[in-house]
This record gives sequence, C-alpha cells and structure tokens, in this order.
Amino acid sequence: MCLDKGITDENEILKFLQHGTLVGLLPVPHPILIRKYQTNIGTTIWFRTYMWGIIYLRNSDPPIWYDTEVRLFEIQKS
Repeated sequence: MCLDKGITDENEILKFLQHGTLVGLLPVPHPILIRKYQTNIGTTIWFRTYMWGIIYLRNSDPPIWYDTEVRLFEIQKS
C-alpha cells in the first residue's frame, strides 16, 4: 500500500491499519477435517501405563499398595 500510493507519513499508515480490513490479504483457511479416533496398540499401551502411573502416584501416600501382590514396577537399590 505504501509503495503503490507513495505514502510515507506514519499517521496515515496507522489510520489505515486501524480502520482497514485484512479481507483479501490473508489466504483462505483450510477446511476443518473431522476424524474419528481409531485405537492402535501404541496408544492403548501408553494410556494403560499412564493410568496405572496416576493410580500409583495418587495412592502412594498413604501407602495402600504395601503388603499386597500389586507390583507396577521394581526399584533397583544399589
């Protein structure tokens, strides 16, 4: 716009930006695609691991898993 009309005054540029529109200047957005979730083995394993981790962490104080047969993972002591 500045090159086409030869405008160099900053106030005129600000006036145009405040009252102008960007219609026609920006590209048309892509249409929104809606896809249904399809399970796969990777996300199933991730979700199962995540949920057991949350259950373990939320129940570690008080330690309800002590003296039970539930073993989520083993901590190596060195």
